[in-house]
Amino acid sequence: MRYPKRVKLDELLATVDTQKKAALPFVVYRHPNTLNIMGLFQDNDVLHHTHDFSESGFVFSPFDNQQATLLIPTDNHFEATSGKFGVSHRTEVFASEKGKHDHMNLVKKGISLIKKGVVKKIVLSRKISVKTFEEGVPIFLRALEAYPNAFCYLWYHPKVGMWVGATPERLLHVRGNRMKTTSLAGTLAVEPDKNPDWSQKELEEQKMVTDYLLDQLKNEVSEVKVSETKSVRAGQLWHLKTDIHANLPLGANLRQVVSKIHPTPAVCGLPTQEAKKFILGHEGYDRTYYTGFLGELNLSETGAADLYVNLRCMQIEHNEVFIYVGGGITKDSNPEKEWMETENKSKTMRSLL
Repeated sequence: MRYPKRVKLDELLATVDTQKKAALPFVVYRHPNTLNIMGLFQDNDVLHHTHDFSESGFVFSPFDNQQATLLIPTDNHFEATSGKFGVSHRTEVFASEKGKHDHMNLVKKGISLIKKGVVKKIVLSRKISVKTFEEGVPIFLRALEAYPNAFCYLWYHPKVGMWVGATPERLLHVRGNRMKTTSLAGTLAVEPDKNPDWSQKELEEQKMVTDYLLDQLKNEVSEVKVSETKSVRAGQLWHLKTDIHANLPLGANLRQVVSKIHPTPAVCGLPTQEAKKFILGHEGYDRTYYTGFLGELNLSETGAADLYVNLRCMQIEHNEVFIYVGGGITKDSNPEKEWMETENKSKTMRSLL
C-alpha cells in the first residue's frame, strides 16, 4: 500500500489547475463527514480501465454495467486537510417549467409499463442544461461547504470530460471480510421545523430496494444484519435509508459482488433488465456516468473499496453544465409530483452555480 503525500490545500488545488491546463486526468474528493481531501493525478492521458477490480486507484463507472469502468491509478496520490468552511455560498433556485411536458409524458409511459406488469418499479430521469462560465474547482469547493455529509468529488479526463457531484448514497464499503451497502430511496423536500411524512408509495419503494439487495447478495455473503429504516437528510432533501452489513467469504471476487448490486432498483428499477431496457430506449438521452458508481479501490488495503452511487451530479462542458436528476416510479406515482421531485433534486447542484 502506498500512503498519500500530505500537502497543503492550496498546493492540492494548484496541482488540479496544472493538470487541467496540461489536459491530464485527475480526481479530488472528500468522504462524508471528514475534512480530508484526497487527490489522484495521472502522469499521462491514457484511458485506463479496471478489469477485475484488483487494480488500485479511483474508479468511475457508467450506469450501463455492460460498459467499461474507468480507472485513475495512483501515479501521484495526495491528501490535504480543508479545515472548517464558513457559511456556504448557495444561490436560491426556483422551480422551472422547462422540460415538464416531456418528463411527465415519460412518467406516464413508465406507469403504463408497471400497470401492464412488465416492471414493478422504474427510475426515470432527465438532463438539464445550464449556461455558466464557472470552472469545476469553485463548484467543487461550494459542494464541500454545502454538503458535509455527502461524498463530494471533481473528476476529469480529457477523453471523457469533467464531472462534479455531492452524492448521499453509498454503494459498497469493504474492509477485510466485512462489507456494507445501503438502500436509499424515497425523496421529500425539507420543510422548516417539520419531520418528513412518508407516504405508502415511498415506503414501498424503499422496501423494494432493500429486498432486492438482500436477494442479490444471499449467495455471496453470510451473517447478514439489516438496520432499521430511518429518515436521513441530504441538503434540502429527506431520504429513507437502510444499511446492510455482512461477511464476505475469504478471497471474495469484488467485481462479482459489485455486479450483483449495480445498478440497484434505486437508480434503475425492478426487474432490472426490463427496467434498464426501457430506460435506454425511452429517456431520450445517454446517462453515461449519472447513476453509475465511483470511488476508491484498493487504496487503504488490498481488497478494500469505498464506492458511491453517482447521484446529485453535473457534467461540465465549456460554458455549459448538464445536471442529471430522476425519481422512482411505482404504480402509485403522480406525474406532476414526480416532476416536482426532479425539480427539488436539481436544486442540489443548481444552487452551487
